[in-house]
Amino acid sequence: MKLTYRRMAEIMLAERKRLGTEENDLHAMRYRGIMELASAGCSDDEIASYSGPVTMAMIRKYAGIARQIMRARQASAKQK
Repeated sequence: MKLTYRRMAEIMLAERKRLGTEENDLHAMRYRGIMELASAGCSDDEIASYSGPVTMAMIRKYAGIARQIMRARQASAKQK
């Protein structure tokens, strides 16, 4: 049986309620997933293949934030 987006959203909401993390909606989880993939060194194309229907502009935005954090950490480590 194929799950509709609405049914999956209902399942995810029930799980978020069970875990006490209702503030983490589907958008926030996708955003975090893209940031994690970028932090792991994945290219934008790899992230797009994994994350599903999201625009390249959004991938560049979210991955860019993660990459900026990584560069800041690298720069900070070089100061020490």
